[in-house]
This record gives sequence, C-alpha cells and structure tokens, in this order.
Amino acid sequence: MPEASDIVIRDLRPADEAAAVRIFADAFDGFPVLQVMTGTGGGAHEKLERLFAMEFEPDSKLSAVVAELDGAVSGAFTYADSPDCSATSTARTVRFLRIAGTRVFSTMRMFSRIDRAHPKSRHRHLPTIGVEPALQGRGIGQRLMQDFDRRCDEDDMAGYLETIRWADPARPSLEGFYGRLGYEIADVLPMTDDWAVVTMLRPPAPLAPLDGR
Repeated sequence: MPEASDIVIRDLRPADEAAAVRIFADAFDGFPVLQVMTGTGGGAHEKLERLFAMEFEPDSKLSAVVAELDGAVSGAFTYADSPDCSATSTARTVRFLRIAGTRVFSTMRMFSRIDRAHPKSRHRHLPTIGVEPALQGRGIGQRLMQDFDRRCDEDDMAGYLETIRWADPARPSLEGFYGRLGYEIADVLPMTDDWAVVTMLRPPAPLAPLDGR
C-alpha cells in the first residue's frame, strides 16, 4: 500500500483529462444510475467515456482534482457549488440527451428526481469520484475524499454526494465508507427493487485556530 506521502493530490491539468475520463468510465462501469442512460450492451462503455468527457468541456461548471501516484494519475473527483451543481446549458443538455438516446425519458425522470433531492441550503456537490480499478483499496479514494472535505471546510460549505444502496446487503456499498468520513444520510430514493440512491450530507467542520489554541 502506498504511503500517504507517495500520493500527490492536486488540481487537474488539461493533460490529465484523458486519464481522468478513462478512470471514471472504468470505475463506473456497471453503476446502475448510469446504466439507466447507457444501457448494458455494446457501446455502453463508450457512452460512459463521452459522458465523463463532458465534465471537462470549457462550459462545464465543474472543478476537478486528481490523485497522482508514481507520476501517473490514479484517481480523480469533480465538484461544483450550489446552485451551479444542478444548472446546465442548453447545449450540454442536448449532448447529454444524445448519449441517452432511446433511454432519454427514463434518464430525465431519474436525474430530475435526484436533482430535487439536493439540499436547499448552500452546499458543494461531489458528483464524481473514481480510482483506477487496479489501485482501489490502497487509500487513494480516502485521500481524495479528505481533500474534498478540506475544501468544503475552508469555504464553510456542506459536502453533498449520492451513492447506491443495494437491496441485497451482500453487495458492496460505499455508504459505510462515507459514513466513517462524517457523512450522514439525508434521503433514500428507491429506484428499482434492486437498488436505491442514497443522498448524504456532511456539515463543514470548524477550522482549527492558526495559533493552535
């Protein structure tokens, strides 16, 4: 497992975008929320790549951060502050709906429901976080989350995210991972008999005084 000092957390650079898109698409392969839009057959992974590439387009409202290990991007996350975390341009909406294709109506209903679950109060949304699949379980995701939380605390903003709860408790879930980082369940949105979207919120932690007292 890498030492904490081996993992470098920094803002994304343009040269990192292709690696971040690939990591997101690999990490979210099989993620049920996105399968509503992409389906599960041939071409689904390519649709994921197109979707995540939109996060780095010039008109995107998202900021991005990467984890670097041994000189290579090993993980990343994106974030946006309310109300921009729910707003999107007409052009981006059109591209989004083209990716959905024939699944457009089910996709719109699902994401509209998720958007309505956003807190009404000021918050910072974490829509996407992913780690290179071969490097998962080595502390990279925790370092990324710690950096996101630090940014929230410094700006006195609540951190907000969504994750999946499976009906089958034997299936892996990140709900406990986020809970250990201080996130509490805000809402549970049942989507199918197999899974629900869980929204989670973490209030900003008070910053320590500069003099250490």
